[in-house]
Formats: sequence, C-alpha cells, structure tokens
Amino acid sequence: MKKTPEQIIQSKNHLKSMRGNWETHWQELAEYNIPNKNNFTRSVVKGEKKAIELFDSTSMVSCDLLSSALHGMLTNPNTLWFMLSTANNQLNSTDYILEYLQDLTQRMHGYLNNSNFQTELHEYYLDLCAFGTGSMTVEEDKDTLFRFSTKYLGELFIEENHLGMIEEVYRCFKWKAPQIVEQFAQGIDQEDKMAMEAKVGSRVAAAFYANKGEEFEIIHCVYKEFFTKTPKVPFLSQYILEIDKKELSDGKFRRFPYIISRWSKVSGEVYGRSPAMNALPEAKTLNLMAKSVIKGAQKTVDPPVQMPDDGFVRPLRTSPSSVNYYRAGSNDKVTPIFNDVRIDYGVEIMRERQEKIQRAFYIDRLNLANNDRMTQMEVGQRVQEQLRFMGPMLGRQQTEFLKPLIDRILDIMIEKDAGSGNILGDVPDELTDIDLDVMYTSPIARAQKISEAEALNAALTASAPMLQLDPSAADVIDPDKVVRVNFEIYGAPQKVLRKAKEVKTIREARSQAQQAAVEQQQQAHGAEVANKAAPLLKS
Repeated sequence: MKKTPEQIIQSKNHLKSMRGNWETHWQELAEYNIPNKNNFTRSVVKGEKKAIELFDSTSMVSCDLLSSALHGMLTNPNTLWFMLSTANNQLNSTDYILEYLQDLTQRMHGYLNNSNFQTELHEYYLDLCAFGTGSMTVEEDKDTLFRFSTKYLGELFIEENHLGMIEEVYRCFKWKAPQIVEQFAQGIDQEDKMAMEAKVGSRVAAAFYANKGEEFEIIHCVYKEFFTKTPKVPFLSQYILEIDKKELSDGKFRRFPYIISRWSKVSGEVYGRSPAMNALPEAKTLNLMAKSVIKGAQKTVDPPVQMPDDGFVRPLRTSPSSVNYYRAGSNDKVTPIFNDVRIDYGVEIMRERQEKIQRAFYIDRLNLANNDRMTQMEVGQRVQEQLRFMGPMLGRQQTEFLKPLIDRILDIMIEKDAGSGNILGDVPDELTDIDLDVMYTSPIARAQKISEAEALNAALTASAPMLQLDPSAADVIDPDKVVRVNFEIYGAPQKVLRKAKEVKTIREARSQAQQAAVEQQQQAHGAEVANKAAPLLKS
C-alpha cells in the first residue's frame, strides 16, 4: 500500500529521533578518520578548513589503507571477482552453458569497469571502515548502463525487516529550485506557471522564477510493498517535498536500489559497528599525546629562559645573529628553564598507541614489509593465512553488499535487454526462468577455499603409498575433476581448460593412434618371425 507524504515525513522524523546517539558517535569518528565528513552534529560552511585540531593522522591513514585493501581483496577491477552459475550441476557442466555464463560474467565485469563503479567504491569502503555502515545506489544510465553513487550516511535513515535485511530507506537531501524543476518537471512548459506550481509546489516555482538560491529539503523513500498486485515489482519509490508535504514523483523497482552493508552489527541495532570505533579511544589519546609532544619539542628546540632582573639590558633577543647587552661586572648568564625534556619517551609511548590503532584496522595482517627475507612460497602462504583470518569479518559483505549488487546489476541488464536484445547475448533456452547463483572469486573468497585444495592435495599425498602397492586403487579417483577443482579453487583462468568434447576427441585420437601403433608393431613382429622362419622352412 502506497504511503502518503505525511506518513513518510512522520516515519523519517521517528527514525531520525532514534539515531541521535549514533550521530554523536559518527561525529567523533569523522574528526579522527574522515575530517571532510565531520558535519553530523554541526553545520559546515563550504570551503572551510578541516582537521585543524588533528595532530596525529595514524587513524586516518589506517582507515584509508584498510579501505584500499578491501577494494583489492573484494572488487579488484583487474580480475574477475565473481562468476555466474546455476543451482543445476548438470547445466553447469554443459559446455555451451558454461561458455555462455563465462561470457555473461565477462560482459558484466566490462560494464562495471566502464561505469563510475570504481570511483565511487573507494568512498563506500571508507564509510564502511570509519562508520561501520556504507551506502550506495545503483541506477540505470543511458550511456554506461549503470550509474553508481555513494550516499552520505548523515542523509540516510534505514529500517530492517524481520530477517535483519535493510528494505526501507529514507534519504533527506537539499536541492535548489532549478535542480528540482529539471528533475521532476520535465516536459512542462516553463511559461505555464500554473502547471509548474501543480508539479513542484508554489514555493519551489516562485524560487525558480525569481532565480533565488534557496534550497528545499527532499525525502526519497524506498520501501517494500507487501500487499501488491505485482509481486515481481515489490519496491515503491517516492520523492516528497517536505516543506509542502507534496509528492514530486513515484516509481517502482524490481530490486532494492540501495546497497547498504554493515561491517559488523550488534543484535538489536540497525547501524553497523566499525574498526574505527575500536580504535577511537586510542586515536583520541594519541591526538592529545601528539599535542603534548609537539609542545615538549618546542620547549627543547626553543626553550623558555631565565635571567637576572638587573644583569641584562632588555629586551632579550633570541633570533639568529642577535646581540644582547649585559652590564659590566655581571657574571650572571641566561639559562633555559627546562633542560631535561624527554621527547624520546613521549615518542616511544606514542608509537605503542599507533601500533594499537593499526592492529584495530588489521594493518599488521595486511603488511608484509618486514618480511623481505621470506621466499615467494612463504609469502603466498602468509597472505593466504591473513586473508582467511579476515574472512569472518568480510563474510557479511558478501551477503549485504556483493550479492545485492550483482542482483541489481543483472536485473538492470535484463530490463535493458528486453528493449535492445544485445545486452545479455544469446541466452540458451535452458536458462530461461532460471535463477543464477554467484560464486565469488576474489582473493579473499579464494583464500577461504584454499583449505579445500590443501585437504585434497594432502589426501592425494597420503594415498600415494597405497597407489604404489595397488595401482588399480587409482580407479576411485577422477583425475579430470581433481584438475578442474584445483583450477576453480585457485582462481586460475578457466579458458585454458579444454572442453569435455575436445578432451573426448583428443583421447579417442590418442587411443586410435595407440591401437594403430600396436597393430603396426604386431605386423612388424610377424614379418620378423616370418623372415627368420623362412630359411628353416626352406631347409
């Protein structure tokens, strides 16, 4: 059932009142991790200086490093980080079905890289690492097929369903009158003021015709419609002009257009928890310590001095090449007040705090700079161990971020293909009305599967003595499946593997060649025996 503008505004105000504590927390997190977004609880003038009171950037740099690592481990643009398949193993093993799914995966990967996905993704990961909640919208685009936009967390008010998934979003943002008219009054003659007022409201229309720079708050609400006659299009979208309680436009989606994920979540809470929250106490303490150490360094380099009140002619000059005069007969000297400031002790204590912050952001798990004497195999094993360690923390991203993302992208491709017919390619008839599954092949996903390959190789190694005693025991092992499973687990290119038909043809040819060789050898042996027997028969 469609909501009225009054109901949407009331729901938004309720959710806003429920997240007051979060906004205070996010404000502190932004000041130490993303200073450009420190306007959760304070108004910001455009162009003002940021991070003025920040004396140590360890937390900010660590947050950026972790977000960059997530980008490379989950959605690396240079590798295929997902593969499409079906729930039917027979279809997956069919050559032309497998070839089409691989081609469709390549198409989706190319469409993503040609869009603004990678540029918006880094900001998404920054929000996820700093605030624990990241948000992105996926919309259709005429030129690049998809258009992505990372949304500011301060504008969003979210609600979960009974399964803990986010299916209701209220986004509040401000636009000027020309922007509102351009977006929601397309096709209306600008000279027709009555039609313009009926579409965007009298206040926006007045500001538009007067060319004022006034901004108006708009609410974009997307929610699931439970009692609907079109169950394949379950999500409703409404834009509300809050000042006039007027609906500007409405629409429907087959897939939820907002991609919102949490780093981790406490039961009963809607918004996520982040690594930056664990590092916040250390970041605040380190910032105060850095300020004190800077003061101590200043006192060491340019210390305050003490001097007798009548021994020198004032003022005392401390600049380079300056000359100070003292009275004849006076043996007093100008001496520093502090001469035993331990800057090294403060730096050492700060280093301990910095290491704790880096551990909170898993930098120690991602950094191999101190292992320059390790072999390539040792480095590979170390990387796999580190990625498996981060696996549980990143498993939520596959459920809340990657899967909804691929589903939304595939849905847009299907809708666009219905009009053009060249987006999905030649779809096999067997895949009609078949839901596709997503297999993640990113480094972190492969690291979680490496244990399966290690167990397989260990089992083969342990079985080697028995195979030597009885070679017929090898009949229980399918070598083809072993090779294909290893290629899949390690993420090796599947295109280097021959298809089942090609393998069958090669083996048949090899078998025929071997049989022909045996027959030729038998003929040669028979000829040799006949040649040797001929003299005897003659004798």
